[in-house]
Amino acid sequence: MKTLMKLLLLGFAALVLLGTVREASRHPGPRRVDEHRRRAFFPHDVETRTIRTHSDDAPEVRKVAGRVSATLDRAKEDARRQLGEDVRAWLTPQVATSWAPPAALVDAMVEGIRVAPEEKDYGTVYTAVIDADFGAGHRTRLVDAYRGDVARDRTLKLAAALGFVLVCLAAVSGYIRADEATRGYYTARLRLAAAAAVGASGVVLYQFLA
Repeated sequence: MKTLMKLLLLGFAALVLLGTVREASRHPGPRRVDEHRRRAFFPHDVETRTIRTHSDDAPEVRKVAGRVSATLDRAKEDARRQLGEDVRAWLTPQVATSWAPPAALVDAMVEGIRVAPEEKDYGTVYTAVIDADFGAGHRTRLVDAYRGDVARDRTLKLAAALGFVLVCLAAVSGYIRADEATRGYYTARLRLAAAAAVGASGVVLYQFLA
């Protein structure tokens, strides 16, 4: 027994050591460059400058106009609705068009809103125009939110499927135990009860996944 414990401990230590060596090989430390070699290859110190041709936070303002509306509030609401549609089209194909972007992230894109009244023969109508930032920073945050929702949805579906499997196993186990306890006198009723439990859980799972 003691020999077995020693072998297990040695094996565990070997696994830990092997994992450490692999991790070190994946992330090697910084290499030291000899000063003479550095001067040979780089005889003159050159100032390093980073040229940013396009920043992730650089604004890209677009104008989003709503439809002509009878009131000021309706004009703003319609412009906001049009902004949501433009955002979904903008995120395609990285994001499914059926996904509704979070209102907070879409509202964060709004730089300003203008409402222009126009006099008609039948009264005053309004058209709202939103200045929205379609920069890469907002796109990244929206795509990350979409991926988080997809991962959460997949996790919930997997949990529901596992729950259904557990219900089936519990129904079968309960049926076997009850059948043995009753010595087969209520086999038909027990089968019906087990089938009803599995069917009910299947209906619940279908409604959840639909």
